[in-house]
Amino acid sequence: MESEEANQYLRPTLLLDYDNPEIKALVQQKGWHSLGSRSAQIDAVYTFVRDEILYGYSRSFSISGSHVLTTGYGNCLTKTTLLMTLLRAIGVPCRMKASMMDKVLHRGLLGPLAYRLSPDFLYHGWVNMLYNGKWIEIGGHIVDRPYLQKLQAKYPDYMGSFYGYGIAVLNFRNPPIRWEEGDTFIQSKARAGTLGTYDDPDSFFAEYPEAQQRTHGICYQKILRPTLNKSIARLRER
Repeated sequence: MESEEANQYLRPTLLLDYDNPEIKALVQQKGWHSLGSRSAQIDAVYTFVRDEILYGYSRSFSISGSHVLTTGYGNCLTKTTLLMTLLRAIGVPCRMKASMMDKVLHRGLLGPLAYRLSPDFLYHGWVNMLYNGKWIEIGGHIVDRPYLQKLQAKYPDYMGSFYGYGIAVLNFRNPPIRWEEGDTFIQSKARAGTLGTYDDPDSFFAEYPEAQQRTHGICYQKILRPTLNKSIARLRER
């Protein structure tokens, strides 16, 4: 990819606000720029977002990377915004991919009534990152490893594919969430159609405003969000 085209995927935006003082301070504190290789830099940033930003549901999805960092938790859309913010901060070109996702992802986290109230299909986003001349799909950052380990401990004898509790994978015991210079996923098997590829989350929310508007509803704010977060916290504290 020509450098001018790559620069298109390095620009700051309203949501990818890597010029924010808190983002700058984090990058400096972690020393990510000084790591020995591009792969090591990506691994450090990716692991930070995956494990230090907990899986959970915020009041709003269209929020900046610095806001996600301050909140300390997020879902596929918000953690993707933060990961893209930090990747661009260290000079890694990236863009956003989006799809709809079957609500089977929330099975086990919502009771029968809340599950019925939940939309059948959810908006889903993940990172498309340029590495060694190839576009790599990064989605394994959405669920933090400590939460995943508690879920695996809840079902110690379960093998194979698993759908629910925030994950949708073919290999429950060893899902592809480690950075090994290739694709990573934790929710991909619940996808239900592709919405497209976007230069940044700003462009995605401009084209699909309902992804943000859903968070304004009473059902999300009073029923779905509290129930999801309580169930996630309950499992995390097992």
